Amino acid sequence: MRILYWIISIPLAVLIAVFAVSNRALVTLSLWPLPYEVDLPLFLPIMVALLLGLGIGFAYEWLIHGKHRRAVRRMDSELKRIKTDDAPPKADQKALGHS
Repeated sequence: MRILYWIISIPLAVLIAVFAVSNRALVTLSLWPLPYEVDLPLFLPIMVALLLGLGIGFAYEWLIHGKHRRAVRRMDSELKRIKTDDAPPKADQKALGHS
């Protein structure tokens, strides 16, 4: 699994670096209702927008799958409870002569 991580992340990092180097031209971002303008390299607003979209997507999926995570935790605790209920107590094993 670690090799797969490196197989994916190294080319992705190279692509991001190439994208950033090839899009260094300055663009002016104006915040419409405000009188402010900011000059930034072109790659920066694009990367920020992509990361913002990725964060929103991750947050959405985390919220949607919350009920499934709760169900898994509930099932896991129920399974642990059942396993401890089925195991005979240690004192009974000694009384029966088992070690």
